[in-house]
Amino acid sequence: MTDKSPQGADQDRTETAAYIFDMLIGLSSVARETQMPLLAYLLEMAGSEASRIAENRDGAENRDGAEKSNANTPAKRASR
Repeated sequence: MTDKSPQGADQDRTETAAYIFDMLIGLSSVARETQMPLLAYLLEMAGSEASRIAENRDGAENRDGAEKSNANTPAKRASR
């Protein structure tokens, strides 16, 4: 059953954004390798936005009003 609580919705949102980030970075690499720099750039920009959302830097706040942090963020995964 899907969690309809605000925390569950936030988790779904951040997990979805992290998944989109992973996909976009992979597609960006393919575009760059096949000499499509503009497409690669646009995919990277979309990836940056997805990463920002996944890391809760888009203004989403938890119930306490404090910004959330996530140790397994797209930026941390990409740097491994």
